[in-house]
Amino acid sequence: MHTSRGEMEASSPRRRRKSLPAEAEESETRLESLPSEIHERIVSLLPIRDAVRTSAVARAWRRIWESAPGLALDWGFEYGADPAHADAVLARYTRPVCSFFFCLPEASSQRADDWVPLLAGKGVQILRLHFSRGRYVKPPHYMDVSIFSCRELTQLQLIHCDIPTAPVGLVGFPNLTKLYLHEVGFPDNGVRGLETLIAESPLLQLLWLDKLWFFEGEDVEEEWVIRAPNLRDLSIIFEYDNGWQIEELPYIEKVDINSKSYTTHRDFVRLLTRLARVQKLNLYMPERESSALEGLSCSFENLKSLSLNTDFCFLSTILSTLYLLKNAPNLEELSIEVTLKDYV
Repeated sequence: MHTSRGEMEASSPRRRRKSLPAEAEESETRLESLPSEIHERIVSLLPIRDAVRTSAVARAWRRIWESAPGLALDWGFEYGADPAHADAVLARYTRPVCSFFFCLPEASSQRADDWVPLLAGKGVQILRLHFSRGRYVKPPHYMDVSIFSCRELTQLQLIHCDIPTAPVGLVGFPNLTKLYLHEVGFPDNGVRGLETLIAESPLLQLLWLDKLWFFEGEDVEEEWVIRAPNLRDLSIIFEYDNGWQIEELPYIEKVDINSKSYTTHRDFVRLLTRLARVQKLNLYMPERESSALEGLSCSFENLKSLSLNTDFCFLSTILSTLYLLKNAPNLEELSIEVTLKDYV
């Protein structure tokens, strides 16, 4: 039987339309035949938005994301994300929460007070909350005390908020290994609140303290101590010194100290002696009438990379640099950023 080309072209779309439902049904059958563990594993690797959308893939996938272990509830660095989406996900997700990350716009900052107790109940391990308004724009968000109920936390990152006084018996985080605080305040108990928080988190390996705030108008002169015996990575970035000290850090590998205004009584020989095991050091050199590192005797045998921000307009900073270099026999990388100032 002869079939013209036109008849073939006219009939092909009809054949395709008839075959599509069968193909879709076959694909869905194949998906349904997979073990539920495979379904959950696939979904757990997806971003949260895509994981929720898998509900439309097949009948077998309609509620898979709700029980997929290890699913990251992560909305990333997007202040335009709708907090209602996080509400809906938290209400339906039945597994312990591995990770939760949300950037809250100013109008929605109070939603965090609803989320944190829920996350504590779901055993959240990684929590990152970024609030859009900084301290110098409007009063920052004052975290709910339930933040200290997140006892399973291994990582905590807070930006632009204040931390309340911890309840008795819930001061630190027993499983915390990474703590990052940026423009975070301790208005109730000042530096002692931070000191206790660190000391009561004994597993800390990474500690970043960036532009923290304590009491209004406070010029901290009283010494407070960072006690973190397992610390490997320490970053302290303060406009003013704030009186911090450190205890011995036997496992320290990387240190970044950046303060443009150190207290006049800070003992830099004592400080660097306690950092003698460091491998990578970034230091904002102090300005003194005499060298701040005169008398430094410890040897930095492990130091491989050194980055200095200094002002060579003072003989004292030149001498401090030389003292440090002399005591770093195995140095492989050296970077010196010279700050030039106008002096009248």
